[in-house]
Amino acid sequence: MRCAACSAEVTEAARFCDACGAAVYQQAPSIPSPPADGAEGGARAPRRRFWLWLGIPLTGAAVAGAAASLMAAAPPSVSADQLEDALRAAIAQGDGPGRDPICVANGLAYDGQPVNVQLGNAGTLAWMDALAAAGLYAPGEEAPSGGLASQAIRTYSPRPALADWSGARHLCVARGVTLEAVRRVGTVQSMRFRGQAYPGVVAEVVWTLDGPAPWLRAPEVAAAFGAELPSWRGARWEVTPEGWRLVQRRNFFLSGTQWLTSESLERVAGSTPRATFAP
Repeated sequence: MRCAACSAEVTEAARFCDACGAAVYQQAPSIPSPPADGAEGGARAPRRRFWLWLGIPLTGAAVAGAAASLMAAAPPSVSADQLEDALRAAIAQGDGPGRDPICVANGLAYDGQPVNVQLGNAGTLAWMDALAAAGLYAPGEEAPSGGLASQAIRTYSPRPALADWSGARHLCVARGVTLEAVRRVGTVQSMRFRGQAYPGVVAEVVWTLDGPAPWLRAPEVAAAFGAELPSWRGARWEVTPEGWRLVQRRNFFLSGTQWLTSESLERVAGSTPRATFAP
């Protein structure tokens, strides 16, 4: 072999070059090149083929995921008219409000007996004054309650009109509701119902009072009832020049090719429908 410093010939066992005195380093063993794919003795070829084949199902999964993303990006569409038709069909099949009355149940009996209110109870006095303005009770008369601990009270005596709108400790303002419109339809998205996923959408449903009490038109009475009436199945009350309305946010679900309300979906799925519209 040759000296790396001066290229002079040196023996294999020499530690220093006789020509220039430089240290002599032994050459490291050479590393053979890997055999070509398919060559005899090539241990790495199968592994390379293994990773090549593994890449095929991974690519297929990526394609499937891309397809799912494309489907998710194009959900089924629905119009307000379609949802209104679905709701009207639900009502016709008994899955809607029907003739359920709209009532107040705030602790008073409304049973034809006089109502005595302490003068310090401002909230109840205001409510009874509104009922007197509606013609359901006579204006309150003040008198002592009597007894050992007598105190000032105001007594409201019922009038005959009360019997037409009361019963079982509640006071009603309408015989039922009527569907006016479905509007403000949201975006179709995946929604769960009874543990199952469906394409679903939220829309605003507008109801009007069916057979409202005539005395409800008086402004002072309407204001009192607007504050006293409870939320009706998640709906909010609106008093407009045309009359009273209930505005409700509702879920609709796509089952097969048919849009359904939650009540109709329960019936179709074989479940027992809940009495969601009971007063």
